[in-house]
Amino acid sequence: MKKYIYLILAVLALCTSACQTAVQSNQKTVFVTIEPLRYLAEQVAGPEWTIVSMVPSGSSPETYDPTPMQLVEFSNSQAFFAVGYLGFEQQWLEHLKENAPHVAFYNTGDNIPLIEGHHHHDGDEEEEGVDPHIWTTPKNAVLMAKNICTAFCQLDPTHSDEYLHNLLELEKTLMQTDSTIRQQCVQGVQPAFVIYHPSLTYFAQDYGLEQISMEEGGKEPSPAQMKHLVQHCKEKGVHTIFIQAEFNTQNAEALAKEINGKLVSINPLSYDWNGEMLRIIEALKP
Repeated sequence: MKKYIYLILAVLALCTSACQTAVQSNQKTVFVTIEPLRYLAEQVAGPEWTIVSMVPSGSSPETYDPTPMQLVEFSNSQAFFAVGYLGFEQQWLEHLKENAPHVAFYNTGDNIPLIEGHHHHDGDEEEEGVDPHIWTTPKNAVLMAKNICTAFCQLDPTHSDEYLHNLLELEKTLMQTDSTIRQQCVQGVQPAFVIYHPSLTYFAQDYGLEQISMEEGGKEPSPAQMKHLVQHCKEKGVHTIFIQAEFNTQNAEALAKEINGKLVSINPLSYDWNGEMLRIIEALKP
């Protein structure tokens, strides 16, 4: 991994001098880690800024490595907005700072109450820490949006009023999503669900749901663990199993057969943040 980093940084150093024209012509670009963060940043920034996701759709933000071209483009940007706790950020943030000291860095997860969890580091290695999926609930999304607004006001003070106005409009949208989800919960949803990778921890906590993870220490469940999982799901009356494109679905399919459950494909990394949150709660209707 380190050799790969050094190689990319060498390419970056060679290319930077050739990109000075781009720096002058593209002065309003911000990089973010993932697509949901791009959604929030675009709503606050308005059309004058270009927002670019570092981790492309379909890739894992726990293990992704940027391409040399991405790093060159990043060196021409004005700022980077991080979630704060993803594996990609843990691995790359310091390298990005060292090689693009003119780029402003912001942690959009500031002031968000964190839940203990784990994150991946250097491939399959896993470390204890906090659950990094803070964007998967409207309450946290509002706090992230406020942090994003503060950042834009610092980057471009002359347009602060516009950013604050955009923030208020975004908050209305996020709170409407929260209200809809809470109405669904009152009307009745399945209180427990299974998901391979535990990316809905904050969502489950905010709406009084139980998330049951198939992962055990970041790895596929063993036969003994699968047997226990089947029994636990039957006791809890679980019928919904969420699957994600980044993860193997074989065990989820086997579990669905055992408990007569349904497989529901979700994408917590989707740009369509509001739509995804509503699809998740819709899937939990009896």
